[in-house]
Amino acid sequence: MRLRIEYFDQNESFAAQLPREGVVVAQPRSGDSELSWHLLHLDTPVTYEHAVYTHVLLASRWASHPLGGSEPTSVFILLVPQSQAMVADGFSHKRYLHVAWGMSCAVGA
Repeated sequence: MRLRIEYFDQNESFAAQLPREGVVVAQPRSGDSELSWHLLHLDTPVTYEHAVYTHVLLASRWASHPLGGSEPTSVFILLVPQSQAMVADGFSHKRYLHVAWGMSCAVGA
């Protein structure tokens, strides 16, 4: 599944990094969150606070609005360091930097 993420709120210094598109490469289950998380490999990396990120974790902020639909869904955006790009089931979402809120929708068909 391909997703597009755009900036929505909570961190104006990150806004210039978006929009971005990428491919969902995993849907790891969090050990401390009931949200449905998606690990997105970005087509073009983002740079934030002098670090480069090729992956982000996304989860819908809206109940009953899963990621991947044609209508935009509000999401949490968490940055995944390159050294941790393989996020395993049981991960703690608190381990990753919640950089902003975004809007996400499916791209392509």
